[in-house]
Amino acid sequence: MTNNAQNGPGLWVVVPVKPFNEGKSRLAAHITPQQRRALNRELLTRTLTAINHAHLDAEILVVSRDTHALAAAKRAGSRTLPEESQPCTPNDTESEPQLNAALTQAARHAAAHGATKLLILPTDMPNLTAADVRTMAASRGPEPQITIAPSRDGGTNALMLQPALAIPFAFGRDSFLRHQRLAAAAGIPVHVVQSDSLLFDIDLPEDYRLVFNHHS
Repeated sequence: MTNNAQNGPGLWVVVPVKPFNEGKSRLAAHITPQQRRALNRELLTRTLTAINHAHLDAEILVVSRDTHALAAAKRAGSRTLPEESQPCTPNDTESEPQLNAALTQAARHAAAHGATKLLILPTDMPNLTAADVRTMAASRGPEPQITIAPSRDGGTNALMLQPALAIPFAFGRDSFLRHQRLAAAAGIPVHVVQSDSLLFDIDLPEDYRLVFNHHS
């Protein structure tokens, strides 16, 4: 009993955050560096707010290389994990090795502290709701299972793994298909969740204007 109390809830929600001045690099030619930093800070705030409003029995863990992001997460009441440095490969368009390495680090940390289920929520979804978070976190029984919310371009916007280290992370281009293949190879059933708010992420200038037109 004591160990369980120390380990806490089995669900951990992991929020990976790129440095505020690096995130959303595709928008760099369209908005100022200050706007980009403000956008990435706002996206983190919105994501943590949606998670908190979901009222889950869960630990919330923000993993980042950015001390500003980690400080903001701490102020919001989240656990934080400084991301271990990885070799930078900015030209890798198929996957995001730095993100996947950070998620692997976070998943191992969570599993070592009692996580039996992991929900990955990147900060790309500005319209994320508490209901989305609850839907993604829901389990259909205790057996191994995976829930995926695809992005509009075939990527993965949110991912739930039960157990926490069920499959390797493969975020990046075509990751919706890659995650499904990894699940199939592991013999784990996949549940796909689609909602407008989970599907919509900020990738292009028009996405930014749609959500943050008051900043333009």
